[in-house]
Amino acid sequence: MPRLFLLRHAKSPPALSGQKDFDRPLAERGRAAVAVVGRHMAKEGHVPDLVLCSPSARTRETLEELRPFLPDHVAMDYVRDLYEASLGAMLKVIASHADSSERLLVVGHNPSIHRLATTLPGEGDPGMLAQLEERFPTGSLAVIDFSVAWRDVGPGSGRLVAFVTPADLGAPAGD
Repeated sequence: MPRLFLLRHAKSPPALSGQKDFDRPLAERGRAAVAVVGRHMAKEGHVPDLVLCSPSARTRETLEELRPFLPDHVAMDYVRDLYEASLGAMLKVIASHADSSERLLVVGHNPSIHRLATTLPGEGDPGMLAQLEERFPTGSLAVIDFSVAWRDVGPGSGRLVAFVTPADLGAPAGD
C-alpha cells in the first residue's frame, strides 16, 4: 500500500533586499523544528524509501536537517517542478517518480503542499482533517495512505493517517 509523506519546508526568514525567494535559507527556529519532526518520524516509523524535494534553498536545507533521521539508503531526487507547483504538477511528479517506491516523502512549499494534503484524503479522522484544512504551518507533516497505485492517486483517493505540526511536538511554531 503506497504511503505519502508531505513535509512543508521549515521556517525561513523573509527575503533580504534583492534576494530571490528561491534562495531563502532556513531560520534557526526552522532547523530546530525539523529535528523535532525528524525524531517524531523515526519514532513513529514514518520512514520513506524515496524523497522528492524542491531544489530551493529552504527545502534543501530542510531535507539536510532531516537526513539524520532517515535511513542511509533512502533515494533522493531534487525536482524543479515541485517549486511553485500546481496541484496537477505535483500529482504528475508523484506519478512519474514514485513507481518503485512504497513510501514517498515530498518536501515542498505552500500553497502546493497544503493543497495536495487537503485534496488527496477522502477519509480520515474528522478532527485531523479539519485541522489540516485550516492550515499547514512550516515544518508540518501529513501522512496519507492509498489503496491504489501511484499513477491512480488523485483527489479523494487517500486516507489521512497523521497530521502533525512542530508546535504539536513542542517545537517552535511555524507560520
